[in-house]
Amino acid sequence: MLKHSLIIAASLAFVSVGHAYEAGETFKDCETCPDMTIVPSGKAMIGAEPYEANRKRGDDDLRELTIAYKLAIGKTEITRAQYREFMEQAGHVMVENGCNTWGRNRILGYVKEHRWDQPGYPQSEKHPVVCVSYDDAAAYAEWLSEKTGKPYRLPSSSEFEYATRAGTRGPWFWGSANKDACKYANVGDAIIRRNWEHAPVFHCEDKYEYTAPVGSFEPNSWGLHDMLGNVWEWTEDCLHRDNENVPLDGSAWTDEDGGECSRRIPRGGSWVSGTDWVRAAARSYDLAEYHSQLLGFRVALTLTD
Repeated sequence: MLKHSLIIAASLAFVSVGHAYEAGETFKDCETCPDMTIVPSGKAMIGAEPYEANRKRGDDDLRELTIAYKLAIGKTEITRAQYREFMEQAGHVMVENGCNTWGRNRILGYVKEHRWDQPGYPQSEKHPVVCVSYDDAAAYAEWLSEKTGKPYRLPSSSEFEYATRAGTRGPWFWGSANKDACKYANVGDAIIRRNWEHAPVFHCEDKYEYTAPVGSFEPNSWGLHDMLGNVWEWTEDCLHRDNENVPLDGSAWTDEDGGECSRRIPRGGSWVSGTDWVRAAARSYDLAEYHSQLLGFRVALTLTD
């Protein structure tokens, strides 16, 4: 986590820029920094609809969320190239205990040889980085803050859902048609069904067996790519067994109200996820040190004019 002094210094540096940011604008703070998209402020209904198929026990009930501040979300997931720069410049030491690996019709468990730059399936530098823990993702955001002088962070769980929905309701931002998923997301599809015989897949084919290069699919209406599918993405929130007091102002829900911060909340589903997990309201939870072939991240930034 960022130290208090670093947060203050970064915030002051950002305020001094004096730029009037507008919704829909995209910017980047250095040549190799992630592209950031400013999302509209406002109110939205988040959580699962009562009628929603494949609703999970951990889904929130419908609640009205208010984003009253200017929020920028990464246009795509962090790529391997961006993560490689961080690893080379920051001297970050990952826990190299392997990466949870998916085989045909079964999960193989942790494979020691698999890591962020050798995940166990083909990737280029344009693919989303995977096999990174919450701790690794938070360390990247801290390094990016130091590099740019701006308080980058991981998005909260509610910010992620708000940005995913982009003003829509229901399970998917593209509408109600299952078959349309492959235009907008890399999901569990006909290709995955060949590897996982009983997977609840979408009725389409997205042309990718594993991850796709970031931005390969159509964005949502706010210009954000891969908010559903491709890889699960870490958020800042800690696990809560009871969702009754979830914040409705966009803030991360961490250790208050019995939060278990040894576990964090990924959102969005992945390339192997079907109709049960690729939903705007779906939330998972994993140990903060967990590494998976399905799990990466993007960053967020609160803007001050």
